[in-house]
Amino acid sequence: TDFDGTIFMQDTGHILFDRHGCGTEHRQRLDEQIHTGARSFRDVSEEMWGSLNVPFDESMKEMKEHLVIDPDFADFHDFCIREGVAFNVISAGLEPVLRGVLNEFLGHQVSERIDIISNAAEISADGSEWKPIWRHDSQLGHDKSLSVKECRAHLRKQLPGNRNPLIIFVGDGVSDLPAAREADVLFARAGLRLEEYCREHNIEYIPFDSFADIEREVLRVL
Repeated sequence: TDFDGTIFMQDTGHILFDRHGCGTEHRQRLDEQIHTGARSFRDVSEEMWGSLNVPFDESMKEMKEHLVIDPDFADFHDFCIREGVAFNVISAGLEPVLRGVLNEFLGHQVSERIDIISNAAEISADGSEWKPIWRHDSQLGHDKSLSVKECRAHLRKQLPGNRNPLIIFVGDGVSDLPAAREADVLFARAGLRLEEYCREHNIEYIPFDSFADIEREVLRVL
C-alpha cells in the first residue's frame, strides 16, 4: 500500500513543506509543475525537501499534531497478520519520516512488522539540510512499478512450482500511477487522482473510502 493520502489522509511532506519549507503557495506551484509535466517528480521533490529547515524530532511533533490516520488501518493490518497476507508500504516519500510516523501512531512493536520500500534520506542534526537518497535512477526517484515487479519476482521464488503470487496494491495519487498496471487487484481511494487515471485508461480497480472496505474485498478474494 501507498502511505501519503492512503494510510494517512494527508501528505507527510506537504505538512512539513508548508510549515518549515517552501510554503503552501510555492509548494502548490511546484505540484502543478509535476501535474503538467513541466518538471519531473524527482526534480520537484528534491527542491521541496531541500527547502526544509526543521530538526527531525520537531518534524515528528508536527506529524503527530496534523496527520490523521485512516480509522480502519490498524484493524486492517491486524487482519493481514491473522490471515498471513504479506504487508508492505511502497512510498515515494522518505523512509525515516514514514518509519517515524508509524512509530508515533502505531507504536514501535507494530511498526517494526511493516516493511517500508521507499527512498532513504540524509538529514542533518540541526535539520538545516534534508537530502533524499533516491531508490531508483529515474525521473520518479522511486519507480513503484519496479518495486512491484521486484516483489513479484522475489515471492515467485518462494512459491512451489514457480507460481505467481497475487499482488494487491492500494493507492491514491500521481506517484501510484506506475504501479497501477502491475497489480492483480487494485484499490484506489475514491475521488482522487489514481481513480481518475484508472477511469481515463480503462484500468480495472476497486474504489474505497476506508481500509474497512479493503478488508471486506480482500477477505472475499481470499
